[in-house]
Amino acid sequence: MKDSSEYAPRLKKLYSRLKRAAGAPPPPDLIDPTTALILAVLSQHTTENKARLAHGRLKQNFVDYNELRVSRAEELYDVLGKAYPQGREVARQLIGLLKQVYNELDTLDLQVLSEGSKRQAKAFLESLEDADAYVVARVMMMAIGAHAFPVNKQLLTLLRKEEVVTPDADPAEIQGFLERNISAHQLRKYYTLLRQHADNFRGSRTSAKKKDAAKTKKKTKKKTKKKITKRKTKRKTS
Repeated sequence: MKDSSEYAPRLKKLYSRLKRAAGAPPPPDLIDPTTALILAVLSQHTTENKARLAHGRLKQNFVDYNELRVSRAEELYDVLGKAYPQGREVARQLIGLLKQVYNELDTLDLQVLSEGSKRQAKAFLESLEDADAYVVARVMMMAIGAHAFPVNKQLLTLLRKEEVVTPDADPAEIQGFLERNISAHQLRKYYTLLRQHADNFRGSRTSAKKKDAAKTKKKTKKKTKKKITKRKTKRKTS
Protein backbone atom coordinates (compact mmCIF):
# COMPACT_ATOMS: atom_id res chain seq x y z
CA MET A 1 0.00 0.00 0.00
CA LYS A 2 1.29 3.49 -0.87
CA ASP A 3 2.40 5.83 1.93
CA SER A 4 2.42 3.06 4.55
CA SER A 5 4.73 5.08 6.78
CA GLU A 6 2.16 7.89 6.87
CA TYR A 7 -0.79 5.63 7.65
CA ALA A 8 0.85 3.34 10.22
CA PRO A 9 0.69 5.97 13.03
CA ARG A 10 -2.98 6.58 12.20
CA LEU A 11 -3.68 2.88 12.64
CA LYS A 12 -2.03 2.90 16.07
CA LYS A 13 -3.97 6.00 17.10
CA LEU A 14 -7.25 4.37 16.04
CA TYR A 15 -6.46 1.26 18.06
CA SER A 16 -5.51 3.35 21.11
CA ARG A 17 -8.72 5.36 20.82
CA LEU A 18 -10.90 2.28 20.56
CA LYS A 19 -9.03 0.62 23.39
CA ARG A 20 -9.62 3.61 25.69
CA ALA A 21 -13.30 3.73 24.76
CA ALA A 22 -14.19 0.04 24.89
CA GLY A 23 -11.28 -1.58 26.71
CA ALA A 24 -9.03 -4.21 25.21
CA PRO A 25 -11.04 -7.38 24.52
CA PRO A 26 -9.19 -10.64 25.15
CA PRO A 27 -7.93 -12.22 21.94
CA PRO A 28 -10.05 -15.21 20.89
CA ASP A 29 -8.81 -18.69 21.69
CA LEU A 30 -7.76 -20.88 18.78
CA ILE A 31 -10.57 -23.07 17.47
CA ASP A 32 -10.57 -26.24 15.41
CA PRO A 33 -9.80 -25.56 11.73
CA THR A 34 -13.05 -27.00 10.34
CA THR A 35 -15.17 -24.76 12.54
CA ALA A 36 -12.86 -21.86 11.67
CA LEU A 37 -13.44 -22.54 7.97
CA ILE A 38 -17.21 -22.51 8.39
CA LEU A 39 -17.18 -19.34 10.49
CA ALA A 40 -14.91 -17.68 7.96
CA VAL A 41 -17.48 -18.18 5.22
CA LEU A 42 -20.37 -17.17 7.47
CA SER A 43 -18.65 -13.98 8.67
CA GLN A 44 -17.46 -12.71 5.32
CA HIS A 45 -20.50 -10.55 4.54
CA THR A 46 -21.95 -9.89 7.97
CA THR A 47 -21.10 -9.28 11.63
CA GLU A 48 -19.36 -11.70 13.97
CA ASN A 49 -22.48 -11.99 16.07
CA LYS A 50 -24.73 -12.88 13.13
CA ALA A 51 -22.16 -15.37 11.87
CA ARG A 52 -22.02 -17.15 15.23
CA LEU A 53 -25.82 -17.20 15.47
CA ALA A 54 -25.94 -18.71 11.98
CA HIS A 55 -23.36 -21.32 13.01
CA GLY A 56 -25.59 -22.21 15.95
CA ARG A 57 -28.55 -22.70 13.60
CA LEU A 58 -26.47 -25.00 11.40
CA LYS A 59 -25.57 -27.14 14.42
CA GLN A 60 -29.25 -27.35 15.36
CA ASN A 61 -30.43 -28.31 11.87
CA PHE A 62 -27.64 -30.68 10.77
CA VAL A 63 -26.37 -33.71 12.67
CA ASP A 64 -22.76 -32.85 11.92
CA TYR A 65 -20.54 -31.13 9.35
CA ASN A 66 -20.68 -34.22 7.15
CA GLU A 67 -24.47 -33.95 6.81
CA LEU A 68 -23.97 -30.29 6.00
CA ARG A 69 -21.51 -31.28 3.26
CA VAL A 70 -23.97 -33.58 1.48
CA SER A 71 -26.93 -31.20 1.77
CA ARG A 72 -28.14 -28.99 -1.05
CA ALA A 73 -27.21 -25.33 -1.12
CA GLU A 74 -30.92 -24.47 -1.12
CA GLU A 75 -31.40 -26.36 2.16
CA LEU A 76 -28.55 -24.44 3.75
CA TYR A 77 -29.94 -21.17 2.40
CA ASP A 78 -33.30 -21.92 4.02
CA VAL A 79 -31.58 -22.50 7.38
CA LEU A 80 -29.59 -19.29 7.12
CA GLY A 81 -32.74 -17.36 6.28
CA LYS A 82 -33.63 -15.11 3.37
CA ALA A 83 -32.36 -12.03 5.21
CA TYR A 84 -28.84 -13.43 5.60
CA PRO A 85 -26.39 -11.24 3.61
CA GLN A 86 -25.58 -12.92 0.29
CA GLY A 87 -27.13 -16.08 1.71
CA ARG A 88 -27.22 -18.04 -1.55
CA GLU A 89 -23.56 -17.35 -2.29
CA VAL A 90 -22.59 -18.20 1.31
CA ALA A 91 -24.48 -21.50 1.09
CA ARG A 92 -22.87 -22.40 -2.25
CA GLN A 93 -19.36 -21.45 -1.08
CA LEU A 94 -19.63 -23.30 2.21
CA ILE A 95 -20.86 -26.57 0.74
CA GLY A 96 -18.34 -26.29 -2.08
CA LEU A 97 -15.47 -25.91 0.39
CA LEU A 98 -16.59 -28.83 2.54
CA LYS A 99 -16.83 -31.06 -0.53
CA GLN A 100 -13.36 -30.05 -1.70
CA VAL A 101 -11.88 -30.70 1.74
CA TYR A 102 -13.48 -34.15 1.86
CA ASN A 103 -12.34 -34.99 -1.66
CA GLU A 104 -8.75 -34.05 -0.77
CA LEU A 105 -8.50 -35.61 2.71
CA ASP A 106 -11.32 -38.18 2.79
CA THR A 107 -12.43 -36.46 6.02
CA LEU A 108 -13.67 -33.06 7.18
CA ASP A 109 -11.28 -33.05 10.12
CA LEU A 110 -8.79 -30.31 9.31
CA GLN A 111 -6.76 -30.79 12.47
CA VAL A 112 -3.95 -31.96 10.23
CA LEU A 113 -3.42 -28.29 9.33
CA SER A 114 -2.45 -27.58 12.92
CA GLU A 115 0.04 -30.45 12.98
CA GLY A 116 2.15 -29.40 10.00
CA SER A 117 3.88 -26.13 9.18
CA LYS A 118 1.95 -22.89 8.74
CA ARG A 119 3.24 -22.67 5.18
CA GLN A 120 1.78 -26.10 4.38
CA ALA A 121 -1.53 -25.16 6.00
CA LYS A 122 -1.78 -21.99 3.96
CA ALA A 123 -0.85 -23.80 0.75
CA PHE A 124 -3.61 -26.35 1.33
CA LEU A 125 -6.24 -23.67 1.99
CA GLU A 126 -5.19 -21.69 -1.06
CA SER A 127 -5.53 -24.83 -3.18
CA LEU A 128 -9.26 -24.97 -2.42
CA GLU A 129 -11.18 -23.44 -5.30
CA ASP A 130 -13.77 -21.68 -3.11
CA ALA A 131 -11.31 -20.34 -0.52
CA ASP A 132 -10.73 -16.65 -1.19
CA ALA A 133 -8.14 -14.45 0.56
CA TYR A 134 -10.45 -13.58 3.46
CA VAL A 135 -11.30 -17.22 4.20
CA VAL A 136 -7.65 -18.31 4.02
CA ALA A 137 -6.45 -15.49 6.31
CA ARG A 138 -9.31 -16.01 8.76
CA VAL A 139 -8.63 -19.74 9.16
CA MET A 140 -4.89 -19.17 9.44
CA MET A 141 -5.42 -16.62 12.21
CA MET A 142 -8.27 -18.27 14.13
CA ALA A 143 -7.16 -21.90 13.91
CA ILE A 144 -3.45 -21.96 13.12
CA GLY A 145 -2.37 -18.85 15.02
CA ALA A 146 -0.57 -17.49 11.97
CA HIS A 147 0.31 -13.86 11.34
CA ALA A 148 -2.66 -13.17 9.07
CA PHE A 149 -5.25 -10.37 9.12
CA PRO A 150 -8.53 -11.12 7.27
CA VAL A 151 -10.22 -8.07 5.75
CA ASN A 152 -13.91 -8.23 4.85
CA LYS A 153 -16.21 -5.51 3.48
CA GLN A 154 -17.20 -4.11 6.89
CA LEU A 155 -13.60 -3.82 8.05
CA LEU A 156 -12.56 -2.32 4.72
CA THR A 157 -15.30 0.32 5.04
CA LEU A 158 -14.25 1.16 8.59
CA LEU A 159 -10.56 1.55 7.77
CA ARG A 160 -11.34 3.83 4.84
CA LYS A 161 -13.81 5.94 6.82
CA GLU A 162 -11.32 6.29 9.67
CA GLU A 163 -8.68 7.27 7.07
CA VAL A 164 -6.07 4.80 8.27
CA VAL A 165 -5.56 3.34 4.77
CA THR A 166 -5.31 4.94 1.35
CA PRO A 167 -8.74 5.32 -0.31
CA ASP A 168 -7.74 3.37 -3.42
CA ALA A 169 -6.07 0.42 -1.63
CA ASP A 170 -7.68 -2.94 -2.32
CA PRO A 171 -8.26 -5.64 0.36
CA ALA A 172 -5.04 -7.50 -0.49
CA GLU A 173 -2.95 -4.33 -0.13
CA ILE A 174 -4.68 -3.46 3.15
CA GLN A 175 -4.17 -6.96 4.51
CA GLY A 176 -0.46 -6.70 3.74
CA PHE A 177 -0.27 -3.26 5.35
CA LEU A 178 -1.94 -4.51 8.55
CA GLU A 179 0.25 -7.60 8.79
CA ARG A 180 3.42 -5.54 8.35
CA ASN A 181 2.47 -2.92 10.92
CA ILE A 182 0.94 -5.05 13.68
CA SER A 183 3.23 -7.29 15.70
CA ALA A 184 2.49 -11.00 16.09
CA HIS A 185 1.59 -10.77 19.78
CA GLN A 186 -0.84 -7.89 19.15
CA LEU A 187 -2.40 -8.98 15.89
CA ARG A 188 -5.35 -10.95 17.34
CA LYS A 189 -6.07 -8.12 19.81
CA TYR A 190 -6.10 -5.61 16.98
CA TYR A 191 -8.35 -7.82 14.90
CA THR A 192 -10.85 -8.40 17.70
CA LEU A 193 -11.15 -4.70 18.51
CA LEU A 194 -11.19 -3.42 14.93
CA ARG A 195 -13.67 -6.06 13.81
CA GLN A 196 -15.89 -5.31 16.78
CA HIS A 197 -15.81 -1.61 15.93
CA ALA A 198 -16.43 -2.33 12.24
CA ASP A 199 -19.54 -4.35 13.05
CA ASN A 200 -20.89 -1.66 15.39
CA PHE A 201 -19.84 1.10 13.01
CA ARG A 202 -22.01 -0.33 10.26
CA GLY A 203 -24.98 -0.62 12.60
CA SER A 204 -24.57 2.86 14.06
CA ARG A 205 -24.31 4.32 10.58
CA THR A 206 -27.64 2.68 9.68
CA SER A 207 -29.21 4.02 12.88
CA ALA A 208 -27.90 7.49 12.11
CA LYS A 209 -29.52 7.35 8.69
CA LYS A 210 -32.82 6.35 10.26
CA LYS A 211 -32.58 9.19 12.78
CA ASP A 212 -31.80 11.70 10.02
CA ALA A 213 -34.74 10.43 7.99
CA ALA A 214 -37.03 10.75 11.01
CA LYS A 215 -35.84 14.34 11.65
CA THR A 216 -36.39 15.26 8.00
CA LYS A 217 -39.88 13.77 8.08
CA LYS A 218 -40.69 15.65 11.28
CA LYS A 219 -39.46 18.96 9.81
CA THR A 220 -41.50 18.36 6.65
CA LYS A 221 -44.63 17.77 8.73
CA LYS A 222 -44.04 21.00 10.68
CA LYS A 223 -43.56 23.01 7.49
CA THR A 224 -46.70 21.52 5.96
CA LYS A 225 -48.66 22.29 9.14
CA LYS A 226 -47.43 25.91 9.12
CA LYS A 227 -48.46 26.32 5.47
CA ILE A 228 -51.94 24.98 6.17
CA THR A 229 -52.29 27.31 9.17
CA LYS A 230 -51.23 30.32 7.07
CA ARG A 231 -53.75 29.42 4.38
CA LYS A 232 -56.55 29.16 6.95
CA THR A 233 -55.54 32.52 8.45
CA LYS A 234 -55.56 34.22 5.03
CA ARG A 235 -59.02 32.84 4.26
CA LYS A 236 -60.42 34.14 7.54
CA THR A 237 -58.85 37.57 6.98
CA SER A 238 -60.22 37.83 3.46
